[in-house]
Amino acid sequence: MANINNIKLVDKKLRDFILSIGKNIAWRSNGDFTLVQSIIKQQTKLLGSTEIPQNRNMKALVKYRYIFAYEWEVVQGMSQYGVGDLVFTDNNENYLVMEVKQLSYRSGRNQCVARRKARRKVEEQTIKYTNAFRRKHPEAKSIIGIAVAGDEWIFYAFKE
Repeated sequence: MANINNIKLVDKKLRDFILSIGKNIAWRSNGDFTLVQSIIKQQTKLLGSTEIPQNRNMKALVKYRYIFAYEWEVVQGMSQYGVGDLVFTDNNENYLVMEVKQLSYRSGRNQCVARRKARRKVEEQTIKYTNAFRRKHPEAKSIIGIAVAGDEWIFYAFKE
């Protein structure tokens, strides 16, 4: 089991970094970042609340309360093979790998097709990155993958 103090330190540094970036800078650097930032804001609010979340998405954010990694390379030092968005942990060797894609909600047939392609891509990346995370962390008891496309969350459970 990882040292809880190290997990908390990494979580604090990543959370502070993600929450400190202004919207104008975030949008220019990465269109998906505003959605990542929104998820971290929701999680931070939930963790400070005494209310019990009712939906599956928010329950996952409460259970996997620590940010373990942000923008992690699937193959170390080779970003051309992919960069995962977020990994959370409960500090008990259980992980949640999250891949995020901001969708455009403009109308029209081409936009509808583009959204569908983006959803498929984020789902494929989630499966690929979750499997890569499993290879990097064979000590993991469980890994859940979540593809977030706009406001739609798709869960994938991976078992040994």
